[in-house]
Amino acid sequence: MQLNFSKKSPHIGLDIGHSRIKVILMERTPLGWKILNAVTAATPTDSMSEGVVTNPAAIADVIKALLRDHKITATLADISVSSSTVVVRTVLMPKMSEEVLRKSIRFEVGRYIPNNIDDSYIEFEIIKDAPDNQMEVMIVAAPRDLVNSRIAACELAGLEVDSVDLEPFATYRSVIESDTLYGWSEKTLALVDIGARSTKVSVVSNGKFMMTRAIGVGGSTFSEALSAFFKIPMPDAEIGKGQLDLSNLLGEQTTDNPPLRVLQPHLEEMLRELRRSLNYFQAQANENISQAPVTHLVLSGGGSMMTGMAEYLAKKLDLKVLTIGVLDNPRFVSASSELGSGLDLAVASGLAMRTIAPLVA
Repeated sequence: MQLNFSKKSPHIGLDIGHSRIKVILMERTPLGWKILNAVTAATPTDSMSEGVVTNPAAIADVIKALLRDHKITATLADISVSSSTVVVRTVLMPKMSEEVLRKSIRFEVGRYIPNNIDDSYIEFEIIKDAPDNQMEVMIVAAPRDLVNSRIAACELAGLEVDSVDLEPFATYRSVIESDTLYGWSEKTLALVDIGARSTKVSVVSNGKFMMTRAIGVGGSTFSEALSAFFKIPMPDAEIGKGQLDLSNLLGEQTTDNPPLRVLQPHLEEMLRELRRSLNYFQAQANENISQAPVTHLVLSGGGSMMTGMAEYLAKKLDLKVLTIGVLDNPRFVSASSELGSGLDLAVASGLAMRTIAPLVA
């Protein structure tokens, strides 16, 4: 979903997450993109709930401080939303023109959206024609309060919102669409972004989004489990989590590592929901739209930094799993050497790229 409000520049990519708020300023280079500035700060406690900004003033204060302290003068922002209440589906509809569909879209998508249609922003993209005088259409619906709360925080911070995208779309833009190493455009893959409070899983086939959903398990889930079980502060739980290796759970004999035992049920919940997502996609593909099965899972997001996560998911899901950061792509360079591979910058980078013309492959 891309709600466009203006066409001025310069822009920042602004990722407002439950754990961190990230700002990226980017420019084009002859070979790709250069990250000029990438800054982040903790999201204020109790300022967000299920993706909705519940305390816009607190979020705005953090954004203003980031811009001021790092001398970022841009006044336009590209932002994103993500929540279990956001619907992205590819469906079959009777063939019609884009103009006719736009006039009737709210009627057409009523059966696919559990939310109140009048309380949702709705967008669509006609993908291609299908047999029996039908067509494949990707529909996107996001609750208005989810979108409007983030716009309100930006406005309080003195920023004009240029567009509102979906987090998985932004991640796809920076991690997959910009990449020339793997030939993703001809593959069917699951794009899995492990954030603080949730994990976004999307299935993309031949460059087209087929489905996306949010799973209620993220990096903070594991930290909170360790904190509660061992009765230690969250910062200590974060440090402890970083010292674990999830691949130790893959042996024939169960591990005697108590912290891993604490995390195991939450990992299994994530696995169940990932399998459910992939099975749902395949069932829909078999019934309605002919698609190749998922062969690769691409990890991004801060939660994917956990040691052994890729190995664990690859073994359990029997898929090829790759962990890819923005700066693993040679088309990206950074003015700072402190960003590592940029695993946690996929969303903000993808948003910053929205107003930069794509490269010709």
